[in-house]
Amino acid sequence: MKKVNLVLLHGWLFDSSIWDDLKIDLEKNFQVKSPNFSGYEHHREKITSGELNIGDYLENEPWENILIGYSFGGMMCVRFALENMAISKLILINSCFPSSYAEINNQEIDNLILDLDADKNEAIKRFIYKCCKDSVTQKKDYKSLLDLQTKYSNIDKEALIQGLVDIRKLRELLDNEHSIGIDTLIIQGEHDSFFPPRTFVVNGSSNIHIKVVKGMAHYPFLSFHNEIKKEIIKFVED
Repeated sequence: MKKVNLVLLHGWLFDSSIWDDLKIDLEKNFQVKSPNFSGYEHHREKITSGELNIGDYLENEPWENILIGYSFGGMMCVRFALENMAISKLILINSCFPSSYAEINNQEIDNLILDLDADKNEAIKRFIYKCCKDSVTQKKDYKSLLDLQTKYSNIDKEALIQGLVDIRKLRELLDNEHSIGIDTLIIQGEHDSFFPPRTFVVNGSSNIHIKVVKGMAHYPFLSFHNEIKKEIIKFVED
């Protein structure tokens, strides 16, 4: 059996704790690491996309290194894959690659920055609502995420804004869908309000595979745990 090292990268606002339940399941078959980007662990430091050395979490041969990223973390996975030849596969969950178009375009990012500046807690509530919007389990998921609002409300407003600025820069960097040649699985929610499946066009790229999960919105970890786990294991073991 091949030795597999999975590195899980979280999204904007939500820290690495989003992976906790999934990590327990994946650790039954694989080695799993889930680092925090700077600014998220204990919510003390400034959030930036440039302060995670992915090399610290990769293994040498005969290990196979696979990055799994959610939303902003998925964008970072692509960036790291462009820089490091030791990464053999990517799994992107509700992220924007390979399409530069998304509902959360530069204008939406600017609007969210303005909302955070005006009232951080209300902006976080609206963001959480959109993460669950149109999911078949919307009400349950929204309530569960609101229970975490106090945790994320402790993140410094300027740090959150800097994270959005980084996302805008990453969108420009990852504009070319053919910029990466390794096997990539995109797991996309049917009702993702930020990155709708209709925005994804891979133009016959044989290394990019898309799985649309019916009923799933942008935040998949509460009610779609089993679907996400099944797709990850299938792709990793293929």
